[in-house]
Amino acid sequence: MTSERDIIRDLKNRFPVRTSVEVGIGDDGAVLRPGDKPVIVVTDMLLDGVHFDLSSASPELVGRKAVAVNLSDLAAMGCWPTAAFISIAVPKSIAATDTFISSLYDGMQALSDQFEFTIAGGDTNTWHGPFAINVCLTGSPTSAAPVLRSGAKPGDVLMVTGPLGGSLPSGHHLTFEPHLQLSKWLLQNTDVHAMMDISDGLSIDLHRMVEASGTGAILNADAIPISPHVDSGLSADQRLKHAMSDGEDFELLIAVSATDAKRLASQTEPHAFVRVGEVTESNDVLLKTGDNLTHLPADGWQHLSYSESR
Repeated sequence: MTSERDIIRDLKNRFPVRTSVEVGIGDDGAVLRPGDKPVIVVTDMLLDGVHFDLSSASPELVGRKAVAVNLSDLAAMGCWPTAAFISIAVPKSIAATDTFISSLYDGMQALSDQFEFTIAGGDTNTWHGPFAINVCLTGSPTSAAPVLRSGAKPGDVLMVTGPLGGSLPSGHHLTFEPHLQLSKWLLQNTDVHAMMDISDGLSIDLHRMVEASGTGAILNADAIPISPHVDSGLSADQRLKHAMSDGEDFELLIAVSATDAKRLASQTEPHAFVRVGEVTESNDVLLKTGDNLTHLPADGWQHLSYSESR
């Protein structure tokens, strides 16, 4: 049986203290010294049966996803990770197995090594409920200040970084690559006015961006890139709905000037960017289909009203 002491000892060996972290796992608290830039804090809780299914997803993939969704939040703010804090509640039925927790951290370690951040603390507990994991990540801006979702301006062009929809049946929600490097490149080469990651669906996340910015938007239905993982047997309208509301895409939604958008749309390296709409002065979000404009509802994942697993 694995004890908490064994877990702490293993994690201290796995995750060395890196720059900006003076004291990591093993004390009552971590000590961070981030320098002269602001500290950005993101956190997400994931539950078995809601955000993943342990009957089909390996512990490695679950651990990876739990960290990756937080890395995606940091990417959306133009930040780079510094330290992670992992808290888990393990069902008593699997708590006694040595392999589950070790495999869980294997998935996290791959991302920790890739992006060079430290897992600096957390908590471990057992209970009779389903497996739950909460990750808190700290980071710092890769430029002078973090990018917020509230900076979209009328006349800005809306762009996305990849195809949307079909994330759950394809397994993309477990294996996606957080766009940290791409976000860093964007801030070095473009004046990004607003940015966020598409985690709950393009429709609802766009509503959140324009509400925060005090603007509106027009989304071009014909321009939305639909993932090949969306069932090809569905009607065009159904496929579009999946692309706009499935969620768990973890692509970036950005608002940039028309000049920057033209330049981004013409290139494929280091990434292809797709123009999907524009920001308007009105407070409405509209969908343009051909010559028709209709109100676009804020459809997507609602965290407090789920009816089935993500």
